[in-house]
Amino acid sequence: MLNKKKLFLLIIAIAGFFGVLWAQKIIDPQVIAQQEEAKRRAEETGYGDIEIDNLHREIAILLPKAAPRMKKEADGALSLEIASGESIKTISLRYLYDGRIFLYTSGDAKTPKLDKVKLVFERTNPFGKEYKREKREVINSTPLFFDNTESKEMANKSEPKVDRNDDMTLIYYESQFDARGQESFQEKEKIELKTISFYDKKMDFVETYKKYLRRTVKSLLYTVESIEITQKKHLRDLFELK
Repeated sequence: MLNKKKLFLLIIAIAGFFGVLWAQKIIDPQVIAQQEEAKRRAEETGYGDIEIDNLHREIAILLPKAAPRMKKEADGALSLEIASGESIKTISLRYLYDGRIFLYTSGDAKTPKLDKVKLVFERTNPFGKEYKREKREVINSTPLFFDNTESKEMANKSEPKVDRNDDMTLIYYESQFDARGQESFQEKEKIELKTISFYDKKMDFVETYKKYLRRTVKSLLYTVESIEITQKKHLRDLFELK
């Protein structure tokens, strides 16, 4: 039989539980309304995000300065490593992964233009019985920003518009072996952001893209700072007349 103290605590717990349920009945309609409003605004703007525009702009400005220490690809892109490590799901399902960002630019230092951004992530499961190699590409073929005079959204410089971002594309590849045992990636699925049905998945997509843009800007700033320190040291040594 419960003593008075335990009975009192049980009553408090039950009352608290039903109190939470009662509060949810009041709060939930407001929360749902706010969520629906956020969803409506996101759909209207094409999931535009002013921080993404600012990050695109920073990348375009920093790239010419950081270019001497970046890897130049055969297609003209400048690339950086943005991710690497090991992902463990089960004992036999362990992935080694890496990711790079490929940046395509034009214009000059006074009028920088970012033409395309491509994120490429590869992962391999070389452990256990199952060998699996995958690749995912995120492509933004119109990484516009509000200072870009060639932006189609720039009808009036005094009233800049944020890029919609809804034309970003995700492409999924899996590796296959041909009759000669040669391995190559084969495209399996291609999805455009605006065709995704689920609001939360669209937001996840945009937030993930933004995370890797932040990482890129941080890396570029570090590279530019390193170049400037080296240049200052060189001038110091050059002017040391003794």
